[in-house]
Amino acid sequence: MLKPRVSLILLVCNQHEFVAEAARSCLAQQVDEPIEIVLSDDASSDGSFEVLQALAADYRGPHQVRARRNPVNLGIGAHFNVLMAETCGELIVTAAGDDLALPHRVQTLLRAWDDSAQRLDLLASHYRDMAPDGSLGQVMAVDDLAQVGLAQWLQKRPFTHGATHAFTRRLMARFGPFVEDVWYEDLVMMFRAVLSGGAATVSQPLLHYRRSGSSKGPAGLSVRGEDLLAWTRTQNRRVLAEIRQLTQDAELVGCADALRRALAPQRDRETFLKAQIDGPGLADRWQALRLASTLPLAWRWRKLLYFSRPEFAAAAAWVRRLKARRRGV
Repeated sequence: MLKPRVSLILLVCNQHEFVAEAARSCLAQQVDEPIEIVLSDDASSDGSFEVLQALAADYRGPHQVRARRNPVNLGIGAHFNVLMAETCGELIVTAAGDDLALPHRVQTLLRAWDDSAQRLDLLASHYRDMAPDGSLGQVMAVDDLAQVGLAQWLQKRPFTHGATHAFTRRLMARFGPFVEDVWYEDLVMMFRAVLSGGAATVSQPLLHYRRSGSSKGPAGLSVRGEDLLAWTRTQNRRVLAEIRQLTQDAELVGCADALRRALAPQRDRETFLKAQIDGPGLADRWQALRLASTLPLAWRWRKLLYFSRPEFAAAAAWVRRLKARRRGV
């Protein structure tokens, strides 16, 4: 049996409500050649893996299909690392456990890759917005990635969505696995592609992207102060990991100084937040406030108060609830 050129990987974690439909959309891919499809669960506790197992066992089509599971929850970046070691395709097409791939998605991305003589290292596409209940909204257009070079990326990060991505194995081999806590691979993979064979956008929607997931902040009328603080801590850790990854990749190709300059505002902000989150006492947080002179003073004071006194975090959560009520959330 010939080794498939394409691996379609479905990343799932506690998405029982949507996972069967998402997996079926992967299994229904109409491709001119057999592909590898890996339905991969990140130690779900809600029965998602059992759904994947059953669908893989029942599959009778042309593709090579299997379900697998991480013994412990790894998070998105480490999950990607494991799948890179356990798949064989030279082009990796990604999918999430709550999105729906159109039947021609893989074939369209593969054709675009072949049309570039397999030079490109990343392909993205437009997508159709989908509400949590499955109702469809407008088509969302990502940027034309073929026009993005290093200078453009450093000046303004392009709008792209990791849910639509396909990337080459050689790209991951060149830069290596993701560092610990990487959660948002979108910009990392785009940056890697800019530094390598380039990227392009397929200007048609190939995916229905469901608006949900942990990248959104706590919302709605039930948000409490401790929820807001916990979410801020998690987001801070993930953004700092993204900065570490981008810096490591830039060092590999000799453009780290330019990257550091471009990321300085974000790095300063997140470093200050980390000091407020992890500072053992008020004196440490005050010192961080005093030293972070590049950041707006009012913003620094507000964050110091949030992380120092629970009642201020509760007030911030109340403001979020008020805004959510006005939006009808």
